Amino acid sequence: MHRNQAIVAIARQLLELVWYVLSHKQPYRNFSHERIAYKYLTWSWQLGEADRDGLTRQQFTRYYLMRLGIGHDLKRIALNPNHPRRLASEAEVLALRPELKRTE
Repeated sequence: MHRNQAIVAIARQLLELVWYVLSHKQPYRNFSHERIAYKYLTWSWQLGEADRDGLTRQQFTRYYLMRLGIGHDLKRIALNPNHPRRLASEAEVLALRPELKRTE
């Protein structure tokens, strides 16, 4: 197989994976809801308050979990048991962003 053919084959597989995840609105199979929440929390640490649109880090994380429709039962993230991280409640985020109504 030529080098360019291998690159195109890998790019296509990645594109198919991204399409599947986005079109089915499901997390990638190897990530738990807690892992996804932790990724959003670490992303919020890198953003300033203006970039988070005035939301706290915990509210920012809950906001994006609600947009994905996952993690309704998560109260905190405890990937490292020594440093559990609290998440904002859905009611707290709905008070700030009423356009997000929980749909099941």
